[in-house]
Amino acid sequence: MAALWKNEILIFLFANTLFVTLFNILSTDHNSSYSHRFVRPKPFFDHTHRHLINFNGFKYVIDNDVCKSCFNCTPILVHSYVGHFEFRRAIRRSYPQTVLDALGFRYVFMTGLPNSTDIQSQLLGESSRHGDIVQGNFKEAYRNLTYKHVMGLKWYAERCLKSNRVVKMDDDIAVNLFKLKDVVERRDYDLAGCVINAKPIREKHNKWYVTREEFDGDTYPPFLSGWLYVATSTSVTSLLRVIRQDNYFWIDDLYVTGILAKIAQIDLLDLRLDFEVDPGSIYCCIKKQQRCEFLAAPTGDNYTLLQQYSQQLTYCKMKNLPCDTYRKSKRHHSCLDLWKKSIVDTRIGKPSIEIINLI
Repeated sequence: MAALWKNEILIFLFANTLFVTLFNILSTDHNSSYSHRFVRPKPFFDHTHRHLINFNGFKYVIDNDVCKSCFNCTPILVHSYVGHFEFRRAIRRSYPQTVLDALGFRYVFMTGLPNSTDIQSQLLGESSRHGDIVQGNFKEAYRNLTYKHVMGLKWYAERCLKSNRVVKMDDDIAVNLFKLKDVVERRDYDLAGCVINAKPIREKHNKWYVTREEFDGDTYPPFLSGWLYVATSTSVTSLLRVIRQDNYFWIDDLYVTGILAKIAQIDLLDLRLDFEVDPGSIYCCIKKQQRCEFLAAPTGDNYTLLQQYSQQLTYCKMKNLPCDTYRKSKRHHSCLDLWKKSIVDTRIGKPSIEIINLI
């Protein structure tokens, strides 16, 4: 009986051990893609990069992982014409790396394909040196800007998972990164920038002519100027989720921050008072240390202003100088008044601003 009792105990222990072992094996999923779903939701984006709105076969010709170089940094997606080598150089040199690090910003330049193999070769060299270029396999063209815009948001959503803000800007816009940092740190918006209210232009010879087939309504939804805007990571995800293949629209800032934002029910924060509409304010900041505290202004295609403006801002911050003085009286005109007068007198002409007619 004692021997039988001992055998039963051994059989019980063996069966119990076998059960625990099998339970652990069956409970542990060795498929990493499955187990990752419990740690972090699997992104819905197509990582094969074969689709971009209604463009099948999309891929990154040049890619990078800028966001891996810093923790929780804010990427600045600069929409840059592929041949604008001097503009990109000026932007890179505009603020010292120590300032960029302190503010938590990283530049990433978004481009399309050039018509010249020589330009492509130069771009590959530029990317090799700086590691901040993202290029899609669509042609660089004005009516392809929406592809570039969505590509930038797609790239951000895929590559910058630890970042909760992203900035979109054009390469011919001077930006006050110190003021931009204050905007990024605000928590009361989804999309923030210069809000524009506009209606479609139906004149066939106008650059902004839009057909009824392209947009049937008589008024556009409010949208943000593509010069500069800030978006939260959640709003970017929402925008990408509502894109359909059949609703491509070539005015990129209107399409993304207006049409898609309306579908996704995303509110816009208006920072219009912080934007200047001509390069005059940049000149006044550089030459007279006046009117420096705006958020963004066009350079009129003068890329040297990008670097000069940021250098003046950095100098004012370091020296704690009041670089936003404004004086105007019957005898003393402001710097901006004098700049506008000089433009008229010399017949240079005011730089054209490519914004749809306001209502």
